[in-house]
Order: sequence, then structure tokens, then C-alpha cells
Amino acid sequence: MAPGTVSSRLGRSTAFVGVLLVGALALAGLLAYQAFDASRSHAAAVHKTLGEQAQFAAWEYANTVRRTLDAKVLYLGLDVVAGCGGKVPGALLSMDTVRTAARAWEWTTVDAVSSVFRLDLASGSVAIEGKGAPAHLEHWIETELRTHFDASAGPGWQPRMLEGPEGDGFVAYRFAPDDRRDAEVVYGFHVRRGGLDPHFTYSLASSPLLPEGLTGGRPNEQVFAVSMESGKGRTVWAADTHYVSDFEARDTLGARYAGLTARVVVNPEVAPSLVIGGFPQSRLPLILTLLVLTTGLVAGAFWQLRRETELAQLRADFVSGVSHELRTPLAQIRMFGETLLLDRVRTDEERRRSLEIIVNESQRLTHQVGNVLLYSRSEREAVRADCVETDVAALAEEVAEAFRPLAAAAEQDIVVSAEGPLTACVDPRLMRQALLNLLDNAVKYGPAGQTVALGVTGRLGVVRFSVEDEGEGVSERDKGRIWQPYFRSERHRESSTAGSGIGLSVVREVAEAHGGTTRVESREGGGARFVVEVPRLG
Repeated sequence: MAPGTVSSRLGRSTAFVGVLLVGALALAGLLAYQAFDASRSHAAAVHKTLGEQAQFAAWEYANTVRRTLDAKVLYLGLDVVAGCGGKVPGALLSMDTVRTAARAWEWTTVDAVSSVFRLDLASGSVAIEGKGAPAHLEHWIETELRTHFDASAGPGWQPRMLEGPEGDGFVAYRFAPDDRRDAEVVYGFHVRRGGLDPHFTYSLASSPLLPEGLTGGRPNEQVFAVSMESGKGRTVWAADTHYVSDFEARDTLGARYAGLTARVVVNPEVAPSLVIGGFPQSRLPLILTLLVLTTGLVAGAFWQLRRETELAQLRADFVSGVSHELRTPLAQIRMFGETLLLDRVRTDEERRRSLEIIVNESQRLTHQVGNVLLYSRSEREAVRADCVETDVAALAEEVAEAFRPLAAAAEQDIVVSAEGPLTACVDPRLMRQALLNLLDNAVKYGPAGQTVALGVTGRLGVVRFSVEDEGEGVSERDKGRIWQPYFRSERHRESSTAGSGIGLSVVREVAEAHGGTTRVESREGGGARFVVEVPRLG
């Protein structure tokens, strides 16, 4: 199969898997958003429920205050004032009489009343009795009260309440019609600032603002912070408890009660118990964590896919390179074998030359097959060196002698530089394969006519093998990559020079099996020096 066909097929497969991964990531993002939206909707529903419960509590408290004021202040108090002369123009108003009658009727607000008054609508005269009356009460009755009465109240029996002059307490009043138009009066009383506080407190303690099944039987003060505001937004009373919460509500007592407004704030520590299941925990951190993990997994899958694609391409190049390297020797062996078989040689020299080529190409095949087998074994399991005491100088001479015919075929020569007999504990079979790979690499990528130098030295407990060529050398960028399987540099990838891409990888595996290292150095005057160092003692 042509490399272009392989690349095209890999590209289509990679694109398809990439689309699936992007789709999976998009689906994960959509699911994460849906989970976040559901969590947000749940939280909004809980907030709405608590807001409605606060609103109900404010409504319940406002109704209780209305009933309390009607029963204990407005109707009872105005009846006392009326019975003590408040309805009769010109009659004497007496605070002592009012207090006596109020106590007899058990009116709890009487001590908070500063004064009683009567406004004669016909004459416009104002009668006030009480030493604690505000300084501007008379003027306020003549102007503010009369204006308010004419504009909003009119004739009728319903009592009403207004905020006192300059915000000082409250004024309760009622209209008293008579058969004679000139006998119509408005009468009432003034309650000092704070005079209604006991009734606000009583209303809070008298009945639960929410069903006990929700509050667990807690007192209202433990569940709510309650306060009363005037029609102008001024706080006129507040319970002893104070809470800061997002859940609060207001409900007005209406214009009849001076525009008083009940404000209820839910205790944030109790709020979760007012909702079945409590407050929903924020799932945003978990959702973000899962989304980040999913993104990481998809990114990892993309990276792995890219690596698999590159590996598949490298293996395709490897198969192509190995096929080429095997095909050439096989063609040579077949051609010269047929020449001998058909007796087409004319001289003994030609016969000998044909046999030498067959032997050389057989050696090349053996070398290539050994490389593939060794690398295949290294992929399945770590290469293990069976070390024995070996004369590595003699081993280098033997390898060079075996490879010289192949070098001579490429018009190159091999020289060996060894420090006499030099012994080390190595695996001869593995080391021979590594040196053959280095020599093959030097001959393959070196120019015709070059001399390849194979050196063996020993120093400081280390045996050093080196192979030097006179080729183009190795770029700094590729020095760390040439030891990787299937790697071929850019300048050789498209060249006609065949290569399987595993030769130097096998060299590295052999060196590591001996506990050694490999490296490549630039050679003075051009070319490269490949070095293998292994411990001298196994």
C-alpha cells in the first residue's frame, strides 16, 4: 500500500474520531449546563418559597396587630374618651376621668396616653386636656387632622389613626355626628412615642406566624426578626432579635392604621429548616470539576489519537523501509543465484564475485532480520543481557571484518582503533548487533569514499565504543530524537536512502540492557560520532 494511501486513510479515521470526541465534549458541556440550570432553578424555587413564607408571616403579623389595636386601643380608647365628654361640644374633658374609666375597663394603653382632644367642626375650636400633650398638637389638629379628615375620612363611625405631629407618637380619632349639623365633632387621644410597643410585642408572642409544622414549634422570635415602620419608613418599634437575611417581606396595616407597615426578616440559620430538604447545595464546583476532567480526558484522547496516528504512520514508514531493505538483497541474491544456476559466468573471477555478492547480501539480510527480531522482543519485554567476560577489542575487529564487504560495496572503508586486548562483561550477541547497526548507519548515510572509524577504549571502569563517519552529521534538534523508534530526520524521510528507523533504537536498548548510555556528538571536520558506553564489570 502506498504511503499516500495510508496517510489518507489515517487522516479520515483521525478526523472521524476527532469529530466524535468534540461531540462528546459538547454533549458533556450541554449536560453540565443542564445540571447547573436545574440546580439554579431549584435554588430559585427555594428562595421563592422562603420569600412567600416571609410574606405570609408579615401578613399574619399585620392582621394580628390590626386586631390587637382594634380591641385594646382604637375602639376601647375612643369609647372611653367619648364617655368622658369627648362627643359633646363644650363638655369638660378630664384626663383623671379618662384614666379612671380606662382602668375600670382594663385599657392597658391608658398610661401611654398623653392627652385627649375634641375638634368642634362647626366652630373650629379645639379642646385639649393633658399635661403631656406635644407642643404643636393643637395646631396639628386644626390643620393636619382637619385636612386629613375632610379629604379621606368624611362622616362615618370607623376610628382611624395618624402619626402624631413631628412623628411624636400616634393620634387616634373618630367622627361623632349629631342630628344638628353644628354639633359635629372629631374626638380622640394622643399616644406617646413607644406607647403602642406593648401591643406590637403582644401581637408577636400571641400566635405563631407560620404553622408549627414548618417552624418546629420555635417561638416567633427565633424564626423572625419583626419590626414596625411608620408610613414614612421610620422604624417605630423592633423586636429584641435582629437578623440579616435575603428573605424578608413587608405588609401594611393600611391607611386606617397610620400606614404602619410590618417588616419580617427570616432567621438565616433557621431558614433551611423551613423548606423540605433544606437549601440546595451549590453544584457549580462539582459541575466545573467534572467539566474540567472531561475536557482533560478529551484533550488526553486527542493527544493519544495524535500519537497513535503518528505511530501508525511511523510503522507504515517502517514496513516500507524494511520491505525496501529486504527486497534489494533478495533481488541481488536471486539475480546472481540465477546467473550461477544458468552457468552464465565466463570466468572463475566472475563466479567468485557472484558468490561474494550472494554472501554479502545474505549477511545484510541476516543483519536486518536480527534487528527486527531484537526490536520486536524489546517491545514485548525488556531486553536482558547475558553478560560474559569478553575481549571487546577482538569483538570489534570481528564485527568490522564481517561488515567490510558491505562497506566495500558502497566504496567505503572501515578502520578499527582498539587498545590491545580489552576485556569487559558484555553480551557478545547483543553488542555485535549494536555495533553492526552503528556501522550500517554510518555506511548508509555517509558519502562514497569515506572511512568509517570504529574505536574501543576503556577508562575508569567504563568501556567506550565509538563509530565516526564523514556524512552530514546530526542536527542539534534531532540529537535527542534519533534514538526513538521509527524516527527519520526530515532530510532523509523523502530521500532514496532506505531505512527501517529502528537501528539506533536497538542500539539504545542494548546499551540500557548493559546499564550503559548512548549519545551522538558532532565530529570535527564534519560527520557524526555515535558513542556507546557500558560498565566494564557486569
